[in-house]
Amino acid sequence: MKPKAVILVGLLAGLACALAYSMLVIVDESEYVVVTRFGRIVAVHGDQPGESGPRLKAPWESAWPVDRRLRVLDSPPREVITGDKRNLEAATYLVWRVIDPVVFLRGSGTREAAEARLEERAWAALSDSIGRHDLSALASTDPGQFALDALLNEVRDQTALAARDELGVEVVDVRLRRFSHPLEVRPAVFELIRGERRQVAARLRAEGEANSTKIVSQADRARDEILSAAEADAERSRGQAEAEAARILNQAHAQDPKFFEFLRTLESYRSILDGRATLVLSASSPLLRLLSQGPGALDQPPSPTSSPTPPVVKNAARTP
Repeated sequence: MKPKAVILVGLLAGLACALAYSMLVIVDESEYVVVTRFGRIVAVHGDQPGESGPRLKAPWESAWPVDRRLRVLDSPPREVITGDKRNLEAATYLVWRVIDPVVFLRGSGTREAAEARLEERAWAALSDSIGRHDLSALASTDPGQFALDALLNEVRDQTALAARDELGVEVVDVRLRRFSHPLEVRPAVFELIRGERRQVAARLRAEGEANSTKIVSQADRARDEILSAAEADAERSRGQAEAEAARILNQAHAQDPKFFEFLRTLESYRSILDGRATLVLSASSPLLRLLSQGPGALDQPPSPTSSPTPPVVKNAARTP
């Protein structure tokens, strides 16, 4: 074969391969493929189950792949104003996917354009909803007052309605990544929060001190009542014991009066005699008779010739 014929055959084979390649469309499971002919849509592949795989088209037709998977759009923080005129800085994320590739290509054409329009619509709905609620409804631990979930569901529904008709996409969810006060006012807000916490702490501390004083007063009163009752019982028991002791003592004295007199005399000696005392007694004194004659002298009457003379006690140093 001549070289020119070989070159011609090669060119024809290359043209045939290029033509076959331009007529083949591979439809992936994660995307739609829209086939257009001079700007007019002639076929959509992937919108029905089992349509993934190779498909044929005319060489002059164009294929436009459209991703059908879920996508997450993270929006940068923006400032919003609540119903009670509080400035907040909020950041959202939006989950979306294409459900109508024809409307998507006509409405936006690219993923970047679709996300830009979705972001603006979501922020418009979010600003409107937050502007109708107070800050306490967005950040509250009270389930009856907390309204953030309902607010975000409302934003999702408003955004999804327009996005389906205009962009051919489904908005699956809209949520806040975070929201807080703007950076410029955060120190003042934190100081305000600290002041409120200090006021609450002072109020609780005052209530605690008042309750402590009340409890201590009640305890002191109960203690005084218990002590008074105990002292009254003690005095009553002491009086009964002293009366019983006096009765027993009288009974004992009545059994032997002379022995009792002897004991009293000895107690008198003990009280008036010590190492520095000088005792002067008359001859008829019972104390002298007890010392000179013994215990039997107390039973004898005193001598009539002698008059009783009270004892005289002088304190003086006794020379050893």
